Amino acid sequence: MSYIHAMRRKIPSTQALLAFEAAAHRGSFTLAAQDLSVSQSAVSHQVLGLEQDLDVSLFLRLPRQLELTDAGRSLLSRVSPALDALEAAMLDLASSKGEGGTLELGVVPTFATKWLIPRLPDFLKAHPYVTLNLSTRLLPFDFSLTGLDAAIHYGRPDWPGTASEYLMGEESVVVCSPALLSQRLLQHPADVLKFTLIHQSTRAQAWVAWLRLAGVDDTPAASVGPKYELFSMIAQAVKAGLGLAVLPRFLVADDIADGTLAVPFELPLSSDFAYYLVWPTQKAHWRPLLQLRAWLREQALADRPADIF
Repeated sequence: MSYIHAMRRKIPSTQALLAFEAAAHRGSFTLAAQDLSVSQSAVSHQVLGLEQDLDVSLFLRLPRQLELTDAGRSLLSRVSPALDALEAAMLDLASSKGEGGTLELGVVPTFATKWLIPRLPDFLKAHPYVTLNLSTRLLPFDFSLTGLDAAIHYGRPDWPGTASEYLMGEESVVVCSPALLSQRLLQHPADVLKFTLIHQSTRAQAWVAWLRLAGVDDTPAASVGPKYELFSMIAQAVKAGLGLAVLPRFLVADDIADGTLAVPFELPLSSDFAYYLVWPTQKAHWRPLLQLRAWLREQALADRPADIF
C-alpha cells in the first residue's frame, strides 16, 4: 500500500457537502440551487451521490419540500461547523497573506490579566497578521482533545507530548489590608494565625510553606480557611478585610504600589514551579507560535532582574 493511498481521507467533495447543507437549510433543492448559483439538477445530483456514498437517506423527499431524516440532522450538526471552520481558515490565510494566522492560547487567568494582556499591544503591533485568542486553563490537559495551539502553564515542565519554554519564576508574599498595618496588628509572623487565612485552590500548601519559612511551628491552623479559585478573587477578598493571603508579588504589584494592599513581612516565598509556554511538539515550527515564543521570551527577559530563578 502506497503512502498516498494510506493517507487518503474518506471525505466527500466540498461541492456535495455545500449542496447538502444548503438544501438542509432551505428545505428545497431549487432554493439551494439559487443560493449556490448552480442548477437544481446539480444540487440534486450532488446530494444523491452523497447519499449513495454513505449508503443512507439524508432527506425525505415530500411533494413540496425536503425534510431531514435523523441521519441527515446528525450529519448537518457535524458538517456545518466543519464548513464554517474551513471557511474561516481560508479567509484567515487570505487576509494574512500567509504571514500569520489565528493562534489559540490557553492561559492562567490572573497571569493573563495582570501580565500578558497589558503587553499584548506590542505583540500585535509587531505581528499584525496574527490573531491571538485566549482561553482560561488552570490545569494541564491533552492538546489533542482541545482546539488550543499552546498554553501558558504554571508548574513544572513535565507535560507529556509537549515541548516547553521557561518564562519566569515566581515570588509570593503575604498581603493584608493596609488597615491591619496601621493598627499594628501584625508585628510577628505568628500573628497571621489570629486572622482568617485565605487559600488559592490549586496551591493549598502556600500558607504552610510560608509559615515554615518564617520559623513558625507547623500548626493545623495553616490549612484552615476559605479557598478561592482565582488570584483576582483572593486579592479582592483581602482588600475587603476578609483575611490574609499569600499571593505572587508581580500579580499584586500595582495594588501594593497604590496602597490598596500591604505586605506586612518581607519574607518572600519561592517555589520550584514556574511559568512556561507549552505547545504540542507537532506545532514546533508553526510561524505564529515561533513569533509568540520569541516575543514572550523577550518580555520575560525584561522582567528577569527581579526574577528569583
